[in-house]
Amino acid sequence: MRSKFKWIFSLLLAFSMQLSFAQEKTVTGVVTDKLGPLPGANVVVKGSTNGVQTDFDGKYSIKAKAGDVLQISFTGYDAKSVTVGSANSYNVVLTEGVVLDEVVVVGYGTSTKERFTGTATKVTMENIEAKAVTNVSQALRGEVAGVNVVLGSGAPGSEATIRIRGFGSINGNRNPLYVVDGAPFSSDISAINPADIESMVVLKDAAATSIYGSRGSNGVILITTKQGKSGKSQISVDFKTSVNSNSLPAYDVITSPEEYIELSWKALKTKGALLGESNPAAWASANLYSATGDGESINNAYNIWNASGNSLIDPSTGKFANGITRKYTPTKWSDAAFGTGYRSEANLLFSGGNEKTKYATSFGFVEDQGVVTNSSYKRYTTRINLEHKPKEWLTASGNISYTGAKYTNSGSDEGEAGSSGNIFALTSTTPAIYDIFLRDTNGDLVEDPIFGGNQYDYGALTGRRAWNSTNAIADAKYDRVRDLATTLLGNFNFKIDITKDLAFETRYSGQYQNNDYASRNNPFYGGSAEVGGSLFKDIRTNKNQNFLQLLRYSKTFGRHNLETFVAHESTQNEINVMTGSAQNAVNPYTFDLAQYTTATGRADSFSQRWAIESYFAQLNYDFSKKYFLTASVRRDGSSRFIKNKWGTFGSVGLGWIASKESFLSNVKAIDYLKFKASLGSIADQGTNVQYGFQTYSIENTVGGLYSFLISNTAANRNQTWESAEILQVGLETVLFGNSLEIDVDYYVKNTNNLFFNQAQPGSFGFATLQINDGQLRNSGLEFDVLGHIFKAKNAGDFSLSVGVNGEILENKITQMPRGLDGVRRVFDTANEISKGRSQYDWFMREWAGVDPANGSALWNLYYNDVNGNGIFDDGNVNVIPNMVNYLSQNPDANVQKTTTSNYALATQKYVGKSAIPTVRGAFRINAGFKNLDLTAQFGYSLGGYAYDSGYALLMSNRGLIGADNFHTDIRKAWSQPGDVTDVPRTSASFDTDVQFSAESTRFLIKSDYLSLNNIRLGYTIPKDFLSKMMLSNVNLFVSGDNLFVLSARNGFNPTTIISTTNTGIYTPMTTLSFGAKIEF
Repeated sequence: MRSKFKWIFSLLLAFSMQLSFAQEKTVTGVVTDKLGPLPGANVVVKGSTNGVQTDFDGKYSIKAKAGDVLQISFTGYDAKSVTVGSANSYNVVLTEGVVLDEVVVVGYGTSTKERFTGTATKVTMENIEAKAVTNVSQALRGEVAGVNVVLGSGAPGSEATIRIRGFGSINGNRNPLYVVDGAPFSSDISAINPADIESMVVLKDAAATSIYGSRGSNGVILITTKQGKSGKSQISVDFKTSVNSNSLPAYDVITSPEEYIELSWKALKTKGALLGESNPAAWASANLYSATGDGESINNAYNIWNASGNSLIDPSTGKFANGITRKYTPTKWSDAAFGTGYRSEANLLFSGGNEKTKYATSFGFVEDQGVVTNSSYKRYTTRINLEHKPKEWLTASGNISYTGAKYTNSGSDEGEAGSSGNIFALTSTTPAIYDIFLRDTNGDLVEDPIFGGNQYDYGALTGRRAWNSTNAIADAKYDRVRDLATTLLGNFNFKIDITKDLAFETRYSGQYQNNDYASRNNPFYGGSAEVGGSLFKDIRTNKNQNFLQLLRYSKTFGRHNLETFVAHESTQNEINVMTGSAQNAVNPYTFDLAQYTTATGRADSFSQRWAIESYFAQLNYDFSKKYFLTASVRRDGSSRFIKNKWGTFGSVGLGWIASKESFLSNVKAIDYLKFKASLGSIADQGTNVQYGFQTYSIENTVGGLYSFLISNTAANRNQTWESAEILQVGLETVLFGNSLEIDVDYYVKNTNNLFFNQAQPGSFGFATLQINDGQLRNSGLEFDVLGHIFKAKNAGDFSLSVGVNGEILENKITQMPRGLDGVRRVFDTANEISKGRSQYDWFMREWAGVDPANGSALWNLYYNDVNGNGIFDDGNVNVIPNMVNYLSQNPDANVQKTTTSNYALATQKYVGKSAIPTVRGAFRINAGFKNLDLTAQFGYSLGGYAYDSGYALLMSNRGLIGADNFHTDIRKAWSQPGDVTDVPRTSASFDTDVQFSAESTRFLIKSDYLSLNNIRLGYTIPKDFLSKMMLSNVNLFVSGDNLFVLSARNGFNPTTIISTTNTGIYTPMTTLSFGAKIEF
């Protein structure tokens, strides 16, 4: 009996020990590398969802049982595994490795660099935070090969234009699709706070984008916001204080009033000679100024000298006569127009969690003042991201965000150079003889009877030729444009683990945006003074709903790994617009129509709705983690089309990690080598919401007695998708002990069924009808190279890495659309396109210089020399107005060249130059030493040509004197017979008919540039010092954005254009910032 009890006692003891051994315990440790602790390293219990991240000291604490395997990983390091035994603490040292296991968000899931067969480029939080950008779109500048970010406006809060892999359409949509936390984003992207972003991923090829079907044609930008992580709760605060300035160089213009008058006198003298005046110099002096400013003359009100207009210039020298002094010195317009703006930004983030619940809550504020009076952007944001796992088989997550923004601009509108009141065009084109303030006959300032101070000169009373009846400096002060934007976003997700291999996921996303836009003009001065002031309002709401259901299956069979999903997605969009305008202000300082007594026209409103229904599936397979296959298919149905609603798109991608093959295992120089290829189809539904519907509006007759219907758009019930096929091949490699990383991709994208506006006969009722016809090809080579020149062996050692990316792009029309006769066009005048040419090849007249005999401009004229005598003689030649059309009809023509001074006769032709550069990209420098870190990003472009319309405007000879300013190159203008120069005569409107400054190769300029986009110098305070202050990390920094642009001409900024300059855009601001990031 005694022995029996002993046996039972031993059995119970062993059983209790086994139970004890299986119980969970707290395991702690520190994760480091050769330089010290690694904050943010992942520690996960293998085969479970139990995981934490190390804190700022590299420490972790996790619940685990003896026998569990802890997997420790960190981006850029080889992962390690530790089996939990009897010990309670495990310290792990990670070593640098090839970055293969970094998780990258891709279409409807995640992948790694190793597994992904397409092209997905990740932009990290660190790169985003280095820049003082208010709009997310600007953060991508220079970060990704093949992504062209054009700063079309430097106004605070403005959105950049983004083109991925060329130009995917002629008349259709060219913009990429934004996806935020998995949901397609249709609101204004400025509603997303860049500080809330964890990463951005750009998808470019068919394997990456075809899963988005009709919305992925122009590339996809995936934005992932900051999420909570298991482990210690964290608080992060960052703030920036910045100074904005208008520091990029402007055009070199005439700034001396005396020199401007000398040049004007010279133009009058030339005109007098052309008119046959017996004494052109005396004629010029007599017509320089007059009491009324009629005819040739400038109004005497703008004679700022203590002498009469006819005695200002010494005829023998063409210069100002000796002894003449000024009554006053006009204010320099650029000094009055631009000042210093201040930018303030603050962000607060609370994050943390445990195995069941993770959270991240953020608050953000930014106020960005422009360099123009009363231009600013102010935004408040808040976001809550939450993930909760109430059951082992159920995960619920979601986020809610609010954005309130106020955009304010002066009444000096930004836009075309000819817009009344445009402050950027005005500062370069207004002659230096004009003051911004009104002067009396003695030259004294006039007091403003309404606002006090000096009264602004609007030019109407004094006959000012430049910008008559407006004053952009005053408009910026008295008029206002305001846009209030409210954005609400909600994203709710549920994941049900049916089995360990099968899961069901569903997501609902809702977006709501309201914009309240108003433009107010004061009742006292300017264009609205005659009507007592004016107000225009535009209020619109944009609502979007997206609903996704997805069934995902993952399974490993030995060395076979399989992941697949099938899904359904529906998207509905609705926009409601209401507009109204009124005059005669009772209270001119509000934005309420009720404060205006006279409505102008009638209030208007309309609604638009459209939807997409989608069914899609994807298969991801790999064998032995060496051979990879991705296949996807998607079928979209769009409400925009009538007869052809549905389209099917798909792709196949292959990957092979050659470095895992035995025949390369002994090649020490190769750490990683992967080849990939993909082929697929995608599409675009264009920008028109109602292709298949004839739309009408109600109009009133004068006096509003009768109403009638008017047709607005023509319907095409056969309209369908603009589709594209994309082929890509590429390689990814890491060499020489992780010292050199190279990614290279070559792609060909053929776009078919182009959206094209086909000319219609007059009886049709509309000039054009949009159809599907024609083909376009974009092909290119992209490269991204990163070299780690110096690696830190110990903490504080010097480190240096240099990266460069670039794109070599070719754009070509491969098939022209048909005309009404069914014959394919040779040349389309509206779009200036022809088969075999790029839509950005320059088609224009060729500049031939200046005739030394008379200073007239010359252009090339091509003709068919019928008799072959090489002489341009009447009766034996056929003048060629359009080279492409003529040669298509006369392929055997004997084409010869001569010159003409008649612009209308000059031949239009392709001139062998393109707006698309040979290569364009950016390079980045990262360096570190001790606690200092330095990053710098430069942009570059080589080989393209742009049309400098701003320079052309300043080199014009067409206007009357006093109407426009001149570029300093006008000093080289022809003066007398025999002069050899490339600047034709100035003649004070005499040469209007020959259009000396009209479009030609004269104003094409190389668009090569080097820009310093961003530079940042940071200092991290030592941790042993911070530990006394209960702080985890503090980084102090100074940074600069848009510091310089080196180009072929001052004032010519290729970073703001694709092909043609515009003097009326808001110049990108130079921003100097000081700030800190503090973590608790």
